[in-house]
Amino acid sequence: MDKVTTSSKNITPFGGLNLIFNAISKAEIPKFLDNQIGFRNIRAEYSYSDIVLSLFGNSLCQGSYISDLKQLKEKFSDQYFTNIPSADTVEYACQELKLPNAIEISDSGADHQINFNDKLNKTLVALCVKTNQLSKTDDNLIFDFDNVVIENDKQDSKKSYKNTNAYHPSLGFIERLLVHIENHNGNTPAKYRQDKTLKSCFDNLDAHQIKITHFRADSASYQQKVLELVDQRATYFYIRNSNSAGFFAHCGKIENWETVEINYEKKQVATTIYKPFDGKKEYRIVVTRTLRKDAQIDLFSGEVYNYYGIITNNEVFTNKEVIEFYNDRGDAENSNRYFLNDFNAHHMPFPDMDMNTVYLYLMAMSSILFEWIKLILVKNKTQGIKLNMRVKAVCFNYIAIASTFISHSRQKILQVFSSYDYKILQI
Repeated sequence: MDKVTTSSKNITPFGGLNLIFNAISKAEIPKFLDNQIGFRNIRAEYSYSDIVLSLFGNSLCQGSYISDLKQLKEKFSDQYFTNIPSADTVEYACQELKLPNAIEISDSGADHQINFNDKLNKTLVALCVKTNQLSKTDDNLIFDFDNVVIENDKQDSKKSYKNTNAYHPSLGFIERLLVHIENHNGNTPAKYRQDKTLKSCFDNLDAHQIKITHFRADSASYQQKVLELVDQRATYFYIRNSNSAGFFAHCGKIENWETVEINYEKKQVATTIYKPFDGKKEYRIVVTRTLRKDAQIDLFSGEVYNYYGIITNNEVFTNKEVIEFYNDRGDAENSNRYFLNDFNAHHMPFPDMDMNTVYLYLMAMSSILFEWIKLILVKNKTQGIKLNMRVKAVCFNYIAIASTFISHSRQKILQVFSSYDYKILQI
């Protein structure tokens, strides 16, 4: 290379984004979002839908912070979508949408800060329905519930069980679709008020006649009120039951064990009927036992085994099927990781939990749009795009391509500089 020349011609390096925004516009997603979230002051230059779509585009183009909107606006000027606000405008919008933290004092005197917005939670479900990713005709839907630790140094964050300052939100996913958020401060344990959180989520799903076939959660959901709730609201549930003296003693009396191979490892498993929480209702627990490494006899079971159980109301699956189905929850936990990393949820932009909770909702809407756009791209047989791709892969394979708009025969034409066959996406 001997020389560099520049051109003032307006060419964007994110040409594929034009076609994505065009598809979003044709589906009337902006209008839908504004009707769901609400309308800003008539003097406001940018709507809530503009803000959501700008954050969405920022993530697709590998922006990590809301301050990167400035670069996106420069690189994407005079393109299909131009209503890209500044980071300050995003902050003003989150100020408008925030709700105050609810503060509850536990019996031990600890204060628990909780923040959620029912309107925005309803918007998440409604957006999944609007984009035909959820439907009342769907069967075999799997709902995974979990809490994640989002470490940060915000002024109001508190120490989590990891001994670092953090927020500790509850997240509900159907496949990769984030359908419910409830934010907690770092000191609030995952068990706290789960039954209320889940009831709200199931209510929002029921409003659209979305029925859950399978509910999966970790041992933080092993609570009497949660068990009773999910037993009523989902066809089947699978929850890792917590270790207790009563459970160990019960497992020590099991006589009939079978050996099965799971993930190329042989395990001893059994089904037992157990009444948790000193209750009257019996549940099936699929138990796995493994030899203790220290070879010490357990005080409660009288055996040299560790016991792990999955409590369920599914009487159809075999022991192996229950364990393997629950273990698939490991992939569901990737949904948390993808959301935190691909949609910058681990980069909390504001100093307070109430505004950062709004930010989580906006990024959740972006993640739902991303899953929908992948469906559209695959439907259009777009070269190199697969449904399991993450944001970076879609960016490199489709979005990061030079393009510009030209006028020809009184038409505005998108000129794409690529050997790939780029076409207007058909919804």
